[in-house]
Amino acid sequence: MNSKRMLILGLIFLTMTSVHAFALDLSGNVKAQGLRKQDNILVYLTKTPDLTTPPQEAFVLDQNNLTFLPHILVIPKGSTVSFPNNDKVDHNVFSLSRTKKFNFGSYKPGESQTVTFDKPGIVELRCDLHSEMISYILVMKNSFFALTDKKGNFILDVAGLEPGKYFLKTWHEKLKNSKMPIELPAAAGKKLTINLKRGAPGVLYK
Repeated sequence: MNSKRMLILGLIFLTMTSVHAFALDLSGNVKAQGLRKQDNILVYLTKTPDLTTPPQEAFVLDQNNLTFLPHILVIPKGSTVSFPNNDKVDHNVFSLSRTKKFNFGSYKPGESQTVTFDKPGIVELRCDLHSEMISYILVMKNSFFALTDKKGNFILDVAGLEPGKYFLKTWHEKLKNSKMPIELPAAAGKKLTINLKRGAPGVLYK
């Protein structure tokens, strides 16, 4: 085998192993102080590239039984969210958040409204007719995020990211934010543990 052929095979091998490394997931467990259930905690990576193409997925935030469903909705920026009223009463969904301000006004059961969220950040949703209703839309720069399950477990797809240093951050409405430095690909394939304390949350991407 001549040297040129060996060089080509070596480059192919390096390419294949590099691609394989970033097909791995970043997984772990979040332990939240004072929460009965450990779900709906946002885990996300920063120092990651922004989303360059508009998301194709359709997102829905329902209204049923005087409740927003889901309570936490995480979306990439540029996403459009539908707000159907599947309740038996009128609703008036609105947001005063800097990330996205809007007010639908009162609309009846069976009707729906839509909003496109083009700026990263936190959007707090309320209903002007039912003060007990509250929900959050977390608008992310890209798709490198995950929500924990009831046991606090999360799996975050890191496929496509370049080798290097990143920060793994968290957000929850009743918990202090956390920030963990990680390095890829070393952290991929390992189970990480994040401990959170109760307190006022900060903003995203700070």
